[in-house]
Amino acid sequence: MAGPLVRSSYRAGRLYAQTIAARGEELTPTLVHLAAEGAAAQEARSLLTPTGVAR
Repeated sequence: MAGPLVRSSYRAGRLYAQTIAARGEELTPTLVHLAAEGAAAQEARSLLTPTGVAR
């Protein structure tokens, strides 16, 4: 299952975890992986080169 609702929920969780980390608060072990930098596999920017051409 990877529809738009699942992706937006994951993205919201990731934003929450990054905000907590930016505040300097400690993340629970279940949220640590969400705060890591980098585009998710389903995000368009992870599939495009810097010139905008698909890989």
